[in-house]
Amino acid sequence: MPKKAASSRSPRPAKARAPAARSKAPAAAPATAAKASNDAVTRWLANCRHALRAELDTLREIVAAAEPRLVEGIKWNAPSYAFDGDDRLTFNLSAKDRVRLIFHCGVKKRATKGLVPVDDRGLLEWAADDRGIATFRSAAEVAAAERSLPQLVRDWLAATTG
Repeated sequence: MPKKAASSRSPRPAKARAPAARSKAPAAAPATAAKASNDAVTRWLANCRHALRAELDTLREIVAAAEPRLVEGIKWNAPSYAFDGDDRLTFNLSAKDRVRLIFHCGVKKRATKGLVPVDDRGLLEWAADDRGIATFRSAAEVAAAERSLPQLVRDWLAATTG
């Protein structure tokens, strides 16, 4: 049987596997180190051309620092954060003049009456009893929320976990 001609197309690369655990890992890595190792997020960010990209990056740093156990990924075409395996925070970048951070309870709607944290900071607009939205239109608005947003993230995770 004759041999087939070599294809000019290169083969698909193998799926990337998680690197093996290092024996001399530092005791506590900063939250930003975990997010940098997520290839899907890194690829997505390389293509992100949002008008408020710098503000998005600052907000991502604030969220990651608020709770080191958050796992960042890409859901609904934007950075999203899972806690204990459940989606809890997702950015919405559909509008070019603002960045929204959605506080939610994951894919499945769940009753949260009496569980959601009190937002005495005034950051959240309630879209439903299980979903709040923080909207940022400028670097000044992000800076104004920089001190209160981490606690709101922690309060949300405590109220919606378990």
